[in-house]
Amino acid sequence: MKPKRFPLFLGLMALIGLLSCGKEPVDEAGLLITGRTQCYMTFFDLLGSDHRTVLVSGQTVIDTTALTVTAVAKFGTNMERVKPYCSVVTDAIVEPTMGIWTDYTQAQKYTVVSGNRQVRKTYTVTVTVQK
Repeated sequence: MKPKRFPLFLGLMALIGLLSCGKEPVDEAGLLITGRTQCYMTFFDLLGSDHRTVLVSGQTVIDTTALTVTAVAKFGTNMERVKPYCSVVTDAIVEPTMGIWTDYTQAQKYTVVSGNRQVRKTYTVTVTVQK
């Protein structure tokens, strides 16, 4: 009689485990919505057509209070066709999506959205060309 109880116990535990897993909320892109409210950019880079950075090392400043990013591109960079990339705090997302060819002859705006999707901070990114 005892050998039959153990598989029954395992089956019951597996059922309890499956029922305890609630469906996690996701956004329209299928990304997990969390409870995090932090919302800031931690890194910014621009890549040229050769997929290498065009930014001058040590010249990029991210101001999380003023919500600005200022950077300097290397002399001769074609600012009409560069790919931006950034890092943000855990679970946050960036709108519009980075990583696509973008014209940076004028400042661009990107919004960082927190993990809970309730805090939004719009950064202005300005890149000047090295003289």
